[in-house]
Amino acid sequence: MFTNSELTPQSLAFLAPFVQQKKRLLLRTFWIITLGLFLFELYWTETSSLVSNFGAILITTAALLPSYLWCSGLAQGMPIFPLFAITFIWTHALPLVDNHPKVITYSIASQFYASCTVAGFLLLGTLIWFQFVKFAPLPPKSYRALGSYKGDAFLLWVLAAGVLFNMYFSGGWFFLDGGIFSIIRGAILGLTALATFVLAYKLGTQELSKGQANLFLFLLVAHMVTNAVGLLLVGTASTFLITTIAFIIGRQKIPVFTILIVLLCLSLLHLGKGEMRAKYWVSGQNTYVQPWEYPAWFGEWIGYTLNDFNKDQDNLPKSEQKQSFLERSSVIHLLLLTQDKSPDPLPFLNGETYAILPQLLVPRIFNSNKIRSHEGTYILNIHYGLQTRQDTLTTTIGWGLLAESYANFDLLGCAGLAIIFGVAYGQSTRWSLNTPILSDRSMFAVLMMTFAFQTEWTAGVYVTALFQSSIVLGGMIVFLMKSHHTSIPVFTNRA
Repeated sequence: MFTNSELTPQSLAFLAPFVQQKKRLLLRTFWIITLGLFLFELYWTETSSLVSNFGAILITTAALLPSYLWCSGLAQGMPIFPLFAITFIWTHALPLVDNHPKVITYSIASQFYASCTVAGFLLLGTLIWFQFVKFAPLPPKSYRALGSYKGDAFLLWVLAAGVLFNMYFSGGWFFLDGGIFSIIRGAILGLTALATFVLAYKLGTQELSKGQANLFLFLLVAHMVTNAVGLLLVGTASTFLITTIAFIIGRQKIPVFTILIVLLCLSLLHLGKGEMRAKYWVSGQNTYVQPWEYPAWFGEWIGYTLNDFNKDQDNLPKSEQKQSFLERSSVIHLLLLTQDKSPDPLPFLNGETYAILPQLLVPRIFNSNKIRSHEGTYILNIHYGLQTRQDTLTTTIGWGLLAESYANFDLLGCAGLAIIFGVAYGQSTRWSLNTPILSDRSMFAVLMMTFAFQTEWTAGVYVTALFQSSIVLGGMIVFLMKSHHTSIPVFTNRA
């Protein structure tokens, strides 16, 4: 087995046919998934308007174009922008044809206008991003990187720390003040995302030893389980998504069976989640769960799921009916809201949710009265009448970056956002080309990729989390990484 640092021109020539074969298999899988999506949006939908079907297909086509460029080898490097674009399929395209209760309240013309807005945003972003990744640059003269063996061990320790932090949080073992806790939380969350991606990628490329691979899988499952204890499955789902994408990039193969098993488990937990929250959140009962109580906790959870199978959802009161995945993940109805309400009767915000960004970058330890990271989200919800200020203390309604940009600056804001993300994701991808996965450049690209999955964040949350994680990564680069000089081109099989 060759590692990135051991590859020579002779070994590259030997491996090239295998890399191309994996690319062909990946492209074939892409076309199968694409065909399945288009058939679903045409025939297995709950809409009576062909315009809605066309709008969904328009968004899906624009969302899949970057993935095609990457799977075909036309785009180089890590697929940061392709993964960002794919999220618009379930957040913007599919809700148009799934009879979403909020989407159907808007006219067909409004839905089509929103579809064109989303597709235009994605196409402009793709155009900008592709300029950075269509050709690989020369290898950098030098970079900083973790040693392979020590780097893997460090990342395993990081993942273990993430498991312990989840236990600390769900068990109520609080002994840190708010400012210090916020800093530690941000550091652990950022490092854990990096560790998960890098280790999953190296598992895919078979660069981990058998012992390291087994330990990683154990810690990964432990992290997902301890994350789910708090009755919020979004963290567990995000971790699994990051892991799956990293493994696919490394192995150039989709682990279909594993994906189906995990999705089944998450679906079962989702069905019983409402009853668990009603008992432990709404009733005010103590929700702290100790590690030795996990079996009983999940046993009770699964029990509610099994009971749920015996209920007829159609006969239940509307307040008790389960929301589908597409209903919960959709944010296109918020874009529809802004396009319907602004500029008349409600004016555009003209950058109000962006003006708070400098305040959010000040650590809470230096400002005990610091505004909340979701303040931009609250401004949007209050402005459009979805919440009162009092409501924001208990509930957060996620918006997403695109709807926020339209609420601030109309279509000009959407175009500006496309340019910003095209440049940011394109440049971070280009920096990482021809560098090892444990290098500073690649680790930053990994960090950017973990943020590409966040579909409900507004700019305040995104920028704050990215700033905190970048500070942590900067500490790693300065204190843990060593300088390396490039003498020959460094092979990367992530292109």
